[in-house]
Amino acid sequence: MVFVWIIVFSILGSIGAIVTSAIFLLLKKKIQKTLIPYLVSYAVGTLLASALLGLLTQAVSRSDPLIALYFLLGGIILFFIFEKMIIWRHCHKEDCEFHSATGPILIVGDAFHNFIDGVIIAASFLTSIHIGIAVGLSIIAHEIPQELGDFAILLDKGYSKKKAFLYNLLSSLTTIPAAIIGYFILESLNQIIPYVMAISAASFIYIALSDLTPDLHQKTAIKDLGKQLLLVLSGVGTIILILSL
Repeated sequence: MVFVWIIVFSILGSIGAIVTSAIFLLLKKKIQKTLIPYLVSYAVGTLLASALLGLLTQAVSRSDPLIALYFLLGGIILFFIFEKMIIWRHCHKEDCEFHSATGPILIVGDAFHNFIDGVIIAASFLTSIHIGIAVGLSIIAHEIPQELGDFAILLDKGYSKKKAFLYNLLSSLTTIPAAIIGYFILESLNQIIPYVMAISAASFIYIALSDLTPDLHQKTAIKDLGKQLLLVLSGVGTIILILSL
């Protein structure tokens, strides 16, 4: 019975969140273009808060803090190299217009993050059904705004609606096998989870500060600053609220 609960909530936490956020596709193109800059600002807040207040906090508390921070630093450097390799692959001139590898980095980071969610769901239900349901609902509530932000980022970076949806779906599917693996070999996985969390946090921090924040700086009017700041803080506040629950 516990295994069934784990499967159900891992599906809801991955595919369910993606389907909900994909409702964005039903909006008119003009509305989408208007919303994307705001959603990118919101995504900056959710990414930073998820990384620093959620993933990194858990990584530090569940392992040697110094080693976890080494993994965080190593992860940031790793994603810098990863982005360079993608740029080199696409560019053959100094003035190449391919400026960012945000999409692939986001997908890889999200896959790590969703893998952790799957293991956490399994661990929670193995503790008790009630705790499992509470944690599962929290993960779903966290995934919906995050996946919506990820979807907006991919569209902003030039991905088609179909590709953005497909890549988001693929990265989210890691929750399901992770939950199954967690159910059977959770004890051995516990040793590496904090470091996977640290690497996932690194990807979110790198994306927020290296790729998204410069885009926000392209608009310099005071009114734009006010809107961006409000939305960034809203993203942070959303994650704080979810974590506090």
